[in-house]
Amino acid sequence: METGNHFLSLELNKGKKIFFLSDFHLGAPDYAQSRARENKVVAWINAHKHEMDALFLLGDIFDYWFEYRYVVQKGFVRFLAKIAELTDSGIPVHFFGGNHDTWNLNYFQQELGMHVYRGNMELQINDARFLIGHGDGLGSNERGYKCMKTVFEARTSRVLYAALHPYWGSRLAKSMSRHSRKAGMRAGEEKHRHEQWKNRNLLAFMQDTLRQKHIDFFIFAHRHWPVLVELDGEEVKVLNDGQAVLEHGKEAGKRASFYLNTGDWLHYCTYASFDGDTLKLEGESIQNSF
Repeated sequence: METGNHFLSLELNKGKKIFFLSDFHLGAPDYAQSRARENKVVAWINAHKHEMDALFLLGDIFDYWFEYRYVVQKGFVRFLAKIAELTDSGIPVHFFGGNHDTWNLNYFQQELGMHVYRGNMELQINDARFLIGHGDGLGSNERGYKCMKTVFEARTSRVLYAALHPYWGSRLAKSMSRHSRKAGMRAGEEKHRHEQWKNRNLLAFMQDTLRQKHIDFFIFAHRHWPVLVELDGEEVKVLNDGQAVLEHGKEAGKRASFYLNTGDWLHYCTYASFDGDTLKLEGESIQNSF
């Protein structure tokens, strides 16, 4: 797995698209619901692979994934086989570890042919500049989460966790995931305030980035809130049609900047596509508020 900040330049082939998806949370909350979701994801890949130039998976694809040296956890064989089919056919698949599936070694690379990263990536597609990643822990006010994430991702933590028998390790991780999900199920005004705080924090991160360099499109996941907005200083404008058009011909610093959240497949079944001109947020449901 490559760690830190990354840069990748791609030339989009005519008539093709690049797709961004995240937060399948395969394995949650139970086998039946996860299997139905996995089937839906596989069906989506089958429907779009003919126009796919590259696929970016922006984290939390699995609700829990820990890669032992000699043990591979059960399940998800249809999805994993479909990824291997894509890479075998020459379609690159880029996987970003999320907060639920960041503990990877080399299984995804060796067996599935994926490129695996931890952190954010500056992505150049033709003349469009992207900043993409899972999106957790961004912004100066996420100090507590960042400290927890540093401990969680430390080599010592991995070694200690690997010492647990996989039976107990998986039960512990799934219990923590359920607790985290319940803690996130705030109601009414409390949830609204929490979401607004996270939005302001993320917006501050993007504004700080734009002061240093121009980014046409920010694409993050993690929040499970499929939305596309235009960034204008301290303000945001929600694009209800789910489309952001790259302003070709303008100098980079004078072009508009946009933020897209890929949503999730627990509730919304949304994804992003880019055809060289237009970034689209598509799927079953998109939001009209930031």
